[in-house]
Amino acid sequence: MMVSLGTTFDRPDFNRMITDIENKKINMVVTKDLSRLGRDYIKTGYYIENYFPEKNVRYVSILDGIDTFLDSTNNDVTPFKAIINDMYAKDISKKIKGVLREKELKGEYLASFAPYGYKKSVIHKNKLEIDKNVSYVVEKIFELYLQGNGLQKISNILDQEGIDPPSKYFNLKNQRETWSPKTIRAMLVNEAYIGNTVQNKSANVSYKVKKRKQKNKSEYIRVENTHEAIISKDVFIKAQEILKSKKSLSTPKHDELLKGLIFCHNCGRQLRICYRGKVNKIGYIDCSLARGKDKKCKTCNYNYNKFENKVLNNVKDIVNTFCDKTALKQIYEKNKDGYSKLIQKEEQKLTNIKNKIEDISKKLDKMYMDNVNGVITNDDYFRYSRDFIRQREKLKKDKANIQEHIRLLQDKIQVNKNKEKADKVIEDFLKFEKPSKQILFELVDRIELDEFKNIYIFFNFSDLNIVKKQLDNMQFIRRAHIMACKRQTINATII
Repeated sequence: MMVSLGTTFDRPDFNRMITDIENKKINMVVTKDLSRLGRDYIKTGYYIENYFPEKNVRYVSILDGIDTFLDSTNNDVTPFKAIINDMYAKDISKKIKGVLREKELKGEYLASFAPYGYKKSVIHKNKLEIDKNVSYVVEKIFELYLQGNGLQKISNILDQEGIDPPSKYFNLKNQRETWSPKTIRAMLVNEAYIGNTVQNKSANVSYKVKKRKQKNKSEYIRVENTHEAIISKDVFIKAQEILKSKKSLSTPKHDELLKGLIFCHNCGRQLRICYRGKVNKIGYIDCSLARGKDKKCKTCNYNYNKFENKVLNNVKDIVNTFCDKTALKQIYEKNKDGYSKLIQKEEQKLTNIKNKIEDISKKLDKMYMDNVNGVITNDDYFRYSRDFIRQREKLKKDKANIQEHIRLLQDKIQVNKNKEKADKVIEDFLKFEKPSKQILFELVDRIELDEFKNIYIFFNFSDLNIVKKQLDNMQFIRRAHIMACKRQTINATII
């Protein structure tokens, strides 16, 4: 007797039953109703119309009055009942997805396992708490990476210190005895460590097919500040910038100070640093598109050592001037109140949209119960529910757009708070004759080179660009297309 309920026929007990049928141990299958056999109307029809008759197996559904060994009118409506069962499974699937989506939008953590460094809260369901037993390891990984250590080197350091990798710590089936660069990289890009929850990264192909497909990043559901952070946002952002500058998991032979910061002014591609000469190898900067027959780009070659010295000297001139805090007082008088009022208006819009989404969800739930209780027909239910679902999806898109607008406004306010951070970075920068890559990445966003050997320096602190303009009245340019993750307009100085 089949008692399992499912949209798939790949079920242990069902497979066991098929094996027994093949071995001629079973000549009759009885279920409470047709849905207990299966809810996929195509495969259900196959077993009732083809497989069972071929194997001389009698199928009986008690509540539906179906008996394949009797000539009954109930048998004739079997395909229609199978379709209704399939539609019910599809509807339930949609409702479950809707519930999960709402939880994801609220920032509830739904994955089976917490990220390494966290544990699931016993008190608050679907909330992460810091696991103090291993959270220090996460901090150590980010610290080692910002110090210039490669992914493999970090793995070796953790292994040497006898720290168990995540799979072994969580006691998973497929345990690794050692850390891997892939694991380190996955941790470095995981926003959970700055208190954010990012979900909806993949989904089943359909309610019948359990195979999952990856979604585009634009479809991810990202909710900020859902739990306590282990890593500061500044450290996390800096790690992402260094990761972007590296193309492989291995440690490069030449780890130049400016590698990952140099871009072509003409085409926007990241410039390569190539070495020439068999004995005394000399580094040169060039653009990959400037080579070959087509020569789609005009950026010229530039001796790397000369380029680095010129950039560092210019940056030092700017930051030395920035230290004159009296002259720069006017820079920090921003229109913060204006941005705050805009945020309040957007938050009010967001609240209204959330209320509308909740209202539609309640209406859909009520309609479903009315349909179950026979108050409205299936046709009316599906017709009205489609309209409500469309409205809800549109509201969700509007909600995401407003949340993004609020985030951008908050970023603009945050720019006004950069003074203290800039002071600290500059103080560290001036301590060394040649700064570390970590300090330089915190100070400089991007450096560009054109065919005339003009160097364009883009700073992470817009105030530094204003300082340079006040210093020697040099020409400035505005570039709005630099990087999507940076602020919309960045000033740069040409040297």
